[in-house]
Amino acid sequence: MATYPASPREAFVQLRTLSEALARPEERPRALAELRELAELARDQPEGAPLRLASVVVAVGASQERLELLIPPSIFAPEAWAFTFLEGLLKVPLDEYAGKQLVEVGSGSGWICIALAKFTGLARIRGLDLNPQAPAVGLCNAWLNGDEQLVSRLSFGESDLLRGLPRAPAWDFIVGCIPQVLRGDGLPAELAQADEQALLDLSNYTSLQNVYEDHFGLGLIARLLDEAPERLLPGGRLLLNLAGRPGRAIIARMFTRRGFTTRVRVARRVMQAADTDIRPLVSLEQRTGREFEFFMEAHSPEPLRAATALGWLQAGNPIWHEVAVWEAHLSLPRETLALRAALRDLGIAPLQEELDLGAASAEQLGFVTALAERLSQAPFLPYAHEAGDAPFRRLVARYLDRHFGLRLSEDSLFVAPEREQAVYSLLLATCDPGDTVLVSRSLHPLYARALDKAGVRATVTHNTLGEIRRLLTAFDVKAVLLTVEPGERTNLAVLRDIVAEAARRGIWVVLDESAFFNITGEVEPRTLFEFLARTQHAPNLVILYGLIKNAVWPDLELTLLLPVPEPLRADLEVAAEVTYSRISVLAEWFYDRTFSELLAFRMAFTEPEPPSPHRAPEVPLPRSRRIERLAELPAFAPKFFREDDPELVRLDYGENEGPLPLPLVEGLIAAGVAPRAEGTQTGLAEAVAAFLLETRGARYVPEDVVVAPGVWPLMHHLGVALRQRLGRAPRVFLVTPCYGVLEPTFLAAGCEVESGPLGTLLSRRTRGGTPDAVVLSQPANPTGHYLSHEELMALATFVVEQRCLWISDEIFGLVNLTNPTAETVHSPVTLEGAVPGIGARTVLLGGLSKEFAAGGLRVGWVATKDRALVAVLRDSAPGVLHTPTARAAAYLYAAHARGPDGQLLHAARHKALRNYLARMRRELAEKRALLAEALPDDGRAEATEAGGLFLAPPMTAWLGRSVDGVKLTPENLPRVVYEHTHVVLNGGAWCGDPERVRAVFSIPREKLLKARDRLRAFGQRLR
Repeated sequence: MATYPASPREAFVQLRTLSEALARPEERPRALAELRELAELARDQPEGAPLRLASVVVAVGASQERLELLIPPSIFAPEAWAFTFLEGLLKVPLDEYAGKQLVEVGSGSGWICIALAKFTGLARIRGLDLNPQAPAVGLCNAWLNGDEQLVSRLSFGESDLLRGLPRAPAWDFIVGCIPQVLRGDGLPAELAQADEQALLDLSNYTSLQNVYEDHFGLGLIARLLDEAPERLLPGGRLLLNLAGRPGRAIIARMFTRRGFTTRVRVARRVMQAADTDIRPLVSLEQRTGREFEFFMEAHSPEPLRAATALGWLQAGNPIWHEVAVWEAHLSLPRETLALRAALRDLGIAPLQEELDLGAASAEQLGFVTALAERLSQAPFLPYAHEAGDAPFRRLVARYLDRHFGLRLSEDSLFVAPEREQAVYSLLLATCDPGDTVLVSRSLHPLYARALDKAGVRATVTHNTLGEIRRLLTAFDVKAVLLTVEPGERTNLAVLRDIVAEAARRGIWVVLDESAFFNITGEVEPRTLFEFLARTQHAPNLVILYGLIKNAVWPDLELTLLLPVPEPLRADLEVAAEVTYSRISVLAEWFYDRTFSELLAFRMAFTEPEPPSPHRAPEVPLPRSRRIERLAELPAFAPKFFREDDPELVRLDYGENEGPLPLPLVEGLIAAGVAPRAEGTQTGLAEAVAAFLLETRGARYVPEDVVVAPGVWPLMHHLGVALRQRLGRAPRVFLVTPCYGVLEPTFLAAGCEVESGPLGTLLSRRTRGGTPDAVVLSQPANPTGHYLSHEELMALATFVVEQRCLWISDEIFGLVNLTNPTAETVHSPVTLEGAVPGIGARTVLLGGLSKEFAAGGLRVGWVATKDRALVAVLRDSAPGVLHTPTARAAAYLYAAHARGPDGQLLHAARHKALRNYLARMRRELAEKRALLAEALPDDGRAEATEAGGLFLAPPMTAWLGRSVDGVKLTPENLPRVVYEHTHVVLNGGAWCGDPERVRAVFSIPREKLLKARDRLRAFGQRLR
């Protein structure tokens, strides 16, 4: 026998007891009778009563159902909002529900679930609510309005959005009507103990969810969107009832940036509920500057902002807002789900809340997913080879063979960055300043800067091949740079004549085919690949294919040069090294994936024929005198070791081989999926300025910063820029010991280079001969020592007095191995207070390769107060920094940005970088100490702080001694060490100090231990 409850708590206990009994078949008849009695007792009870019975009439076409619902004070009764919600749900064609499964979030009294069970053929309906009383209420109402067959399709449970839902099975529909108004405090600590008002407020208010949409009161909706994708079956949909107060554009953006496509099923204006406080929306409006949308009347043509609406409401007037049912489905479900899975594997699943998938293509998401999967297995970005990595070149060679019948060896392919840099390297290798080059009119604007930098004279020709052939006879040139226009591609006899005439006279022909090359498996007519395949190899012909037709990232460019004969290939590698025009590994991985997909299916009945040997030119082809001089320098001396030596341990070459910092991984993913239509603004210059303020205490603005694909292109182009600004060869002083490629880098830029110890330079005060620029690494490469404060002061004073520039290479700046928690760099710009003017005369260089182990990403920057130098440097074209790369770097450097209140804008990111640097420094310091055990003491270990990735101790303790009858000299030391240990060191000539060697210690620990033990044993054998 049912009794009417004396309190809301008693009402809930009764409903819970009944729901439990209804679940047991043997007790169901009694419980059902008692439920109906309780409903009669609750009929006509007023609002606020412990339990009341509400009635709702639902009509769909000719069908009509009357629902009677038990409503305790903790549960929302059906009202205008919910009526719009059900209307929108029933706008879906009913046959689309047949046999499907649906889950409702925020089910409350369960009436929406019950109505859907009555009017649709849904096979399974699950109602979820955060309110712990809702499941019992929902189940009781289901039995009150339906029979066993209907109730068998329904179930109810307690859940915070979808978190209480099992991972399987997935659902065809996720629907919900959940709150959008922020409350000042959070949820009750114990919902089971919360009072009825607190539980009712769960239907009205939400707390901050720590997502972007919190700004608009949409945080809880956004969190549901973040949880939903894995819970939806293929083709599954969301249907959410949303207040239009933030405006449709904001709501649509919430969906689209998470990869959903939307439409509005139904929209109505409803009166703002009297029991909902909109003051939190006023506060949000004031903080964010975003206006909410209310209306004075149901049909008002213009909206009111929240602050105005509050005043109108407080004056005793009603206000209105839109309520709409939004339908959404994943635009690219396979790619989106794969990306989300990859982020979970990387341990950065929360990043998906920051991503913007709104404009991402399937190809874009596919590559970013592959990138995330790759980094989850091996979080490294190593440098690419100067000619492009061998596996990638093999892949391109397979593609050319498969689709065009063109058989080339991997060694005859050279992969460069963008076309302009490829042509610059070709000119450095083949022409000297003052030489003449014939250039097609259509190509000249593209390559004018490269021609000017190389110092060659460009004679601009027609685009017509016949006239180019005639002009060729009238000029003494080293190279011809041309393209074949569409109208001449059907008959290439004239092109054969040009190549043959040039070969007879010893002239290079570079044919730019970029405009006509599409990476495709389809039939591509009139490409020159077939021409190459059918024509006898011409040793003077190099075809340039710029991969420029990239619809995903238009500036993610690589350039293929083919076929490249061995002498030219070696010279191009030298040119690539001195300009450090290595390709981006990110770009290489992108095109690797593209070519791999086209080669995924393979069927062959015979082994492919090997490429035909290339014949030597009958007339020697031009090789520039400058490349000859560069190739003779110690940095490019012939190798004395075998690269196939199974015992080989190379300490002559190495980078920071540690894992990437997590913020950089996050930045790569976020940048990879970012919309492409945002122009060239990446925020990198601003982020670098914030980084410099934090680590050097020096204030720069974006106009002071130049970014490029790596530090070394900037180093080379500083030489070019100084030459252009001074109108003569700049005098550059390199403080030794120094990086071996530094001298050839400035020589290639047209500079006069002198090198020597710091003391030699400082003595110039009295002897004259002041350089235009002094170049020094901080910490020094290769010794790893930071300049002491006294040395910094002395050099800063010299630079200001002599009015020259200090080019401070601080690529290793934060790799401080003496102080693992260092947050600043000993930079000349920190001395402005003690040496006024030094900041204006300092050119800082840095990048991601050493401090953040991202050499293959190719990110470098220059910061200087010399705006004239900045302008010339930018105009010299130091290379294109790809947009996704720049955005990823900006994401990392922005960890150092502070707001107007001085607080870090990205504190968690900053903390992650600090922890990363501390861990990296400790590991590198340990490796440095291991290697130092096997080499002579450098005598400065206790005098200054140490950093970097190298040791360069004086070898006087070994020089002059003998092993197996061979006396060690500066000249033979590296070779003899290798012959006895299989360990390769850089010699003294390489680093500008004949009595030193350079050894890298940032290699894997196992290899380093082998090298240490062998070098120690070698030292013990010396007599």
